[in-house]
Amino acid sequence: MSTDAPSEDNQPPFAQPIRLVGGVNFTTWPDLKWSRGNSHVSALQSKFGEWHASAPVSVDAVLREDRRGIDLVARVPRGIPKHEWSLDLGDALHNLRSSFDAVAWGMATFDDASPTNPRKVTFPVCEDEKQWKEAVKAWVGEIHPEFQQRLRIMQPFTYVPAGSVSVLSMLHDLDIQDKHRDILTVSADLHEINLGGTFEYDDHDVQAVPRVDMRTDVKFGDGVVLGTIHTGAPIRLHGQMILRPGMKAQLTHRDATHDVMPMLQQFITETRRCLDILLFGLASTGLPDEAEWSSMDVGPPPE
Repeated sequence: MSTDAPSEDNQPPFAQPIRLVGGVNFTTWPDLKWSRGNSHVSALQSKFGEWHASAPVSVDAVLREDRRGIDLVARVPRGIPKHEWSLDLGDALHNLRSSFDAVAWGMATFDDASPTNPRKVTFPVCEDEKQWKEAVKAWVGEIHPEFQQRLRIMQPFTYVPAGSVSVLSMLHDLDIQDKHRDILTVSADLHEINLGGTFEYDDHDVQAVPRVDMRTDVKFGDGVVLGTIHTGAPIRLHGQMILRPGMKAQLTHRDATHDVMPMLQQFITETRRCLDILLFGLASTGLPDEAEWSSMDVGPPPE
């Protein structure tokens, strides 16, 4: 039997919300898939932390021939395990995304129901009302009206400001890319350089002011000049200059670069919140205020 989806975004929750509890009246698959995704995230963070702690990279201070500057040169003697990170990232994203498909299937088969088109039962991620209506026609219109309402308020077009990207939209896109198109491009790049050591001017009376010029058009790699300390006058190094690079894992997606670790933390937090609403309904008497919902705010790092 088909029912129409709720048409108003501000429709209040049902008086007695249906609580979907894994192992009681609902499948445990959504929680299991989310937990496995969380485990992959933790594993990736641990691997990156161990790689960084093992000091596989360094930055050399190379005095220029004219002795008016110090080039900061990257050294990566053992390479960067970016393919391994990419595989772990794909596994994490796939499990988080699959947890929503598991919810969709559980709703479609709730209370021994049989969906008319089982192959069409996937969790919809709709960017506009037209896509939502197509999802309702495909299978959503057959499920309990309360479940329809919960699915609708998860859709990006109901709460994401124009020009923003929702967590679910980005998760969906990345999962499709990893499964059907190409490997996710994960790399390591410089986050900061901690300088230790000093230099002195040949002429102690010189009034030069040092200036640091970091290049933003290069990726961290062996032999790459990351920037230059321009001294403004000839210098000589006083002892050994120690440079400690701080690294970060990054993901390139749709011509934008995102910091992987904070991005994954936002995925974990937001997907768990969305799953809880899908399973238990809204706790308040109305829909959450716009400020309580998060778009994907992990944007490109500042230059």
